[in-house]
Amino acid sequence: MSKFIKTMLLIGTLVLVAGCASERKVLQVPTESTLIEHESNDYSSGILNRNLNSSTDLIAVGDTLTYQTALAKTLLENPQLQSYAWQVRVKEAERIQAALLPNPELEAEMENFGGTGPFEGYDSRETTIRLSQKVLLGADRMKRKRLAGLTTELANWDYETQRLNTLTGLTQAYTSALEAQLQWEQQKELLDVARQFYESVSAQVTAGKVSKLEQTKAQVELSRARIELENRRNSMESAFTTLASFWGSDRVLFKALNGELEIPESIPNYQSVAEFIERNPDIARWTTEIQQREASLSLQRSKAIPDIKISAGYRRMEDLDAEAALVGVSIPIPFFDRNQGNVKAARYELNRAETQRESALIEAQKALQNTYNNLQAALYEVEQLNAEVLPGAETAYEAAQIGYRQGKFDFLEVLDAQRTLFTSRTRYVQALAELNRAIAEVERLIGTPLNEISTN
Repeated sequence: MSKFIKTMLLIGTLVLVAGCASERKVLQVPTESTLIEHESNDYSSGILNRNLNSSTDLIAVGDTLTYQTALAKTLLENPQLQSYAWQVRVKEAERIQAALLPNPELEAEMENFGGTGPFEGYDSRETTIRLSQKVLLGADRMKRKRLAGLTTELANWDYETQRLNTLTGLTQAYTSALEAQLQWEQQKELLDVARQFYESVSAQVTAGKVSKLEQTKAQVELSRARIELENRRNSMESAFTTLASFWGSDRVLFKALNGELEIPESIPNYQSVAEFIERNPDIARWTTEIQQREASLSLQRSKAIPDIKISAGYRRMEDLDAEAALVGVSIPIPFFDRNQGNVKAARYELNRAETQRESALIEAQKALQNTYNNLQAALYEVEQLNAEVLPGAETAYEAAQIGYRQGKFDFLEVLDAQRTLFTSRTRYVQALAELNRAIAEVERLIGTPLNEISTN
């Protein structure tokens, strides 16, 4: 029995040595990060924690919705963003799996029994117990662990990209909903003006100052204003529904939005904005992507080094009433397969990643240039409407009203001035909304708020 104990100690020692041999360290190359990865991880953790809590933790929506509330609800309750957060956790779990050692193998066999002649019965049986362990000579486990770690970082970048896409979409949807609300409110004002004008014309018809035809025209204009008000209301409700969908709601629980479409104090020039293009997660992720391809190439090269298997065991020979220890080693000979095909494929994937990064950078620069041009055009239109068109239209409308009451202008001149004023106001709101949507898109493309960029 003492020999058996010694044998088992020897087996355990060999397995321990095999495990230690598989623990060779690989130098970890530090990764670069130009965006707020910790913030991204905090958001994904918050989403997962929120899913584990009860629905009472959901953010409440009142009758009047603010942008901050919409932002908070979207970050925590957007279904697509939640799926990306879970994907990060999937990759983290795969990283844990990649770091595990291969399991030892326990074998047991009995031979030389149940036959004929000297092997009849069990008196000549031999019992063998063997424990084997694979030794990763190429540091496969550590390289798999590093590759899985970089894949997890890529999942974080995918989450960050989706987070910025979602927030940009939310900002633009909130802007569009606010635009629809302002247009609806403006149309209500126009309806009031049309009603007042109709009453004024009716009074003049009663007094015999104008013909009945002008009252009919005023009635037609009033009806058109009512129809347009209903159209504006439907557009506003559709915009509210789109906005609510960002936090996965199929019902609109709010009745109005709180906020204004603002004009930025200043816009930095294009050269200053373009310097931040590397913060775009579609570009920044390629640093990690290339490192991941390099790690994959390193892993494929390590697989060209065959892993050996060492074993130790114990054998009992009944016919001799003897025991013996067993040790062994198994070494694959890389004669035909040296993993050369996979090594080449990994090298080509690395080269492909480098060209993909250049392509992504060119596409982002092109999109930034076009969006910045749209921003500048919208800003110029807003400034011109605010400085010249709106004041002129208001003056012309007031003059037309006074002149109509004094008999200097006819109905059509007043109606034309009224339409010019409200059409200009409508266009002003549209231009403001286009400006704010363009700002949101530029900030998405550079991963940085414009107010953080110097305008000097």
